[in-house]
Amino acid sequence: MKSVRVPILAALLIVALTAPSAFAQAPTPKVTINGLFDQVTAMGRNFYDGNLARDNDREWYARTRFRPDFTFEVGRVKAVLGLEIDLQYGQGGPNDGGFPGNNTGTAGGVLNVVGGNVQNSNSGCKNNSNGCLDLNTDVGGMIEIKWIYTEFPLTGKDSLMPFIPVDTIARAGGQPFGSLANYKVVYANGDFAGVSAVTTFAPNLKTSVAFVVVEDQLAGGNRAAANTRTSRGEDYAIIVSPEITPFKGLDIKPLYSYFHADGATSGTARHNVINRRFVGSGATNSAGALGGALAAVSTAGDSTNQEERHTIGVDMRWRMGPFGFDPSLMYQWGTSDHQAQRTNGQVGRVEADMSSWIVDLLGSFTAGPLLLEARGVYTPGNKARDNLAQSIRYYQPLTMDGNWWAGWGGILGSGIDYFNGALLTNQARFIGYDRYGSARAALRATYNITPAFAVWGIASPSWTAEKVDTDTGASPGLGTSSISRTTIDEQSWVKGDSRYIGTETDLGFTWRFAPNAAFDLEGSYLFAGAALGTAEILNGVHTRRDPNDAYQLAARVRFAF
Repeated sequence: MKSVRVPILAALLIVALTAPSAFAQAPTPKVTINGLFDQVTAMGRNFYDGNLARDNDREWYARTRFRPDFTFEVGRVKAVLGLEIDLQYGQGGPNDGGFPGNNTGTAGGVLNVVGGNVQNSNSGCKNNSNGCLDLNTDVGGMIEIKWIYTEFPLTGKDSLMPFIPVDTIARAGGQPFGSLANYKVVYANGDFAGVSAVTTFAPNLKTSVAFVVVEDQLAGGNRAAANTRTSRGEDYAIIVSPEITPFKGLDIKPLYSYFHADGATSGTARHNVINRRFVGSGATNSAGALGGALAAVSTAGDSTNQEERHTIGVDMRWRMGPFGFDPSLMYQWGTSDHQAQRTNGQVGRVEADMSSWIVDLLGSFTAGPLLLEARGVYTPGNKARDNLAQSIRYYQPLTMDGNWWAGWGGILGSGIDYFNGALLTNQARFIGYDRYGSARAALRATYNITPAFAVWGIASPSWTAEKVDTDTGASPGLGTSSISRTTIDEQSWVKGDSRYIGTETDLGFTWRFAPNAAFDLEGSYLFAGAALGTAEILNGVHTRRDPNDAYQLAARVRFAF
């Protein structure tokens, strides 16, 4: 009996010693959902195609957006799935508003023939929408994946690398930029695929690091002959940005970023403008300009034409009583290869020197229910006659996602209806207008009549840093939904004519009529400047057209949850 008792007692002792770890309470899994519903309607005239000299473009439409985020958490580890659905009210094209309701697989079901190739197009529905809600609203296959990432402790206690004492939270997958690069939207905004990490060294000192995968090259993508490759190479960006709070109220965020592109790259990372010396269409991000003779066969261009772009700067937030000051300063330099016509008439690779900068200053003052804000921006550009194959002087952010100048206008910026305005994509996505840079000032006043009801107004004159050549056209057809100036004839790109884009005025109000629900109304009017004039060939004659004013009225009901 004694020999039996000893093993039993030993087993009980082992169980008792290991019980705290074996039966420790695991963190409770948690799933939360938050997001918003937007119901938007807008009417306007003369800014949708970016050509203000032709004022027959007008519309009144409505749409809905559903933007939920699903967060799955266990302890300090979580995963986020963000979805987005954008649907226009009513059928907008000749076919049903989406697949599988038609055979095209695209919203609107319109087929375009471009260069002899049949291409599916979303032109049957509102730009940026997934599809159209027709009668019976049977629209399928319309969900966008916005975010899909895992967040986990990388260093510090209970982390992947616990032997490193500082606390680091990492993310991997499709994720938002947030404040990884900047506070204000001046360099990187929106979403990206890659990895990021935020390390906290002290309560007043953090460092953000991100590796952004812009375009990737799979195995075998570069094996074929250069003129038949489907791969556009390896394009990526590295962002390093500390965050320092020397005292309460002042946050300082320096930035260094390196961007590398092989051949053609994402249209949001490279501003696509026309240069007459480039091969093919003349656009800076086209297969012709980046592949030369190869473009006749391959739309991928030649990945040996490369761009190396460096950006340094600082973004700050300073709050002192009722005063606020948010200055941003970025400087950019590098080189960019293109296939272009040299001065001796031969076509070959030419390396452009890149150098630019931006200053964006925002000041504010609060007095009870009144908020006054003033903003000024300047960034240089190229002259009309400049050869962009040799020199690029306009600033290029990594991505703005259409949100630069958001809240500061509804035509030259992104307002209540954040889909509208082909004209605004140059300003909101690339900051400057075409190659000409930007010089802009704005005043905004907001008065909270009650905590639930606020009225506001904006006045914003806008210029370019260099004079715009109005002996050119204006077209949205360069593949980035951006209005770019186009060649008309030999009179194009000879000299600049005007810097004045125009002055936009906006009036609006926000009424938070129920918990988590708000109604916004915004009226916008653009007094068009001479720089928005265009030219065209009429009956064989070079004809210049003066711009006309533009307006928009937009309303939105937003429910956030």
